Amino acid sequence: MISVKDYINAADNPAALTQAFQQAIDTAAQSDDGIVSVPPGEYLVCMLRMRSRVTLHLCPGAVLKACPDLELYPQQPRGHNKDRQPYHLIYAEDCDDIGISGQGTIHGNGPAFWSGLVYPDMPWIKANAQRISPLLEIRNCRNVVLKDFTIRDSPGWTIHPYNCDHVRIEGVTILNDMFGPNTDGIDVNGCRYVFISNCRIHGCDDNIIIKATSDARASEYIMVTNCVLESNCAAIGLGAETASGIRHVTVSNCTVINSIRMLQIILWDGGVVEHIAFTNITGRAMTPIGTDRAIHFDIQNYDQTTKRELPPGQCGILRHVMVSNVSCETRGRILLTARDGARMEHITLRDVQLVYPEVEDPAVAIPKSRSSQLSNFNPEARVARAAVVVDNISNLVLENVASVWPENPAVVMHGLWARKIRNGRVNSPLLTPSRPDVERFYLTDSEIL
Repeated sequence: MISVKDYINAADNPAALTQAFQQAIDTAAQSDDGIVSVPPGEYLVCMLRMRSRVTLHLCPGAVLKACPDLELYPQQPRGHNKDRQPYHLIYAEDCDDIGISGQGTIHGNGPAFWSGLVYPDMPWIKANAQRISPLLEIRNCRNVVLKDFTIRDSPGWTIHPYNCDHVRIEGVTILNDMFGPNTDGIDVNGCRYVFISNCRIHGCDDNIIIKATSDARASEYIMVTNCVLESNCAAIGLGAETASGIRHVTVSNCTVINSIRMLQIILWDGGVVEHIAFTNITGRAMTPIGTDRAIHFDIQNYDQTTKRELPPGQCGILRHVMVSNVSCETRGRILLTARDGARMEHITLRDVQLVYPEVEDPAVAIPKSRSSQLSNFNPEARVARAAVVVDNISNLVLENVASVWPENPAVVMHGLWARKIRNGRVNSPLLTPSRPDVERFYLTDSEIL
């Protein structure tokens, strides 16, 4: 084991500290056990480059804090959007057998890279044009283990495994600002054989999100389990970048403290998303922001660069999705929508319960929202008043889906609103309207048994 204290002088500035850490990492790559020990204390450093067969072990009380001076950071390859910047605190590329462990902390120094608000009437924080994001960038690596440490105040995306094989993220705590700019927790992108477990993630943007951007491979064989999540966006999601395809994903045994979208699959830019299972999920979708959804699946054609609609022929495909044993306290809906010309098929919801302490009127709340993730290409469905809203799906099964309404809600809601459903089966006697004088199902051009 190599200790970084053997390379540090008391008066070291961030550049010198970074050099000392890097020397320790480079030396450990040639040692027998490859462990770099970081003793208690706060260390203001710039980018550290990981090497094969090295584990950075953060002792309790050790804090690696991001230096705010971006001129001291070497620039790495940029990604597909503004959240994939060339600046990172920890960077690994083409490495084997790497890890970060211990009970210390990685501090992203987020506020040093932010300024003002995005909107004067909302609390979303605006990011500087240049910032550290992702905080941990792990590219084209194999056998990656991130275990037991804490991350605080990431300036943007937090952990981004990109085109990696065999990634294990276990017992990691991520505590980001609830209104920080795009402070995703874990973005899995183009990776295979990924195991995420026993994590607690708290932040503004998606807590755990699986992507397959156009510059990445497909994301395949991924398991998420036993996590506690809190988000002002999606707690658990796939997309919206799906060009390369996502398949064989299991999410189970998770608790959501709160989120706008508890479970999400959104396709913006084509690709196939298939063989997905969500099971044993409980939580809340009742944020002060509103437009909350317990479950939201959506296929649209949205060019993230130009912000323009793409031709229907470029739509993605979503198929073979199972959702079971889900309980959500919410004021919002389940929203399953595919724009005309898209394919969403073989979608099953079984043993799903929506509990409504209060009801939000989608016909009022949705048109006020600026979000591009509100079924924007399904104008009728996005404002439909029902607990479950489905649009343009074949082979849909709703089995034992229940709505539990408050007494005398102000908003009149159907149990189910459906448009263009082919071969749909609904066996959900407890999927009821909010009042007995309201029609239970509102169906348009739909085959429902």
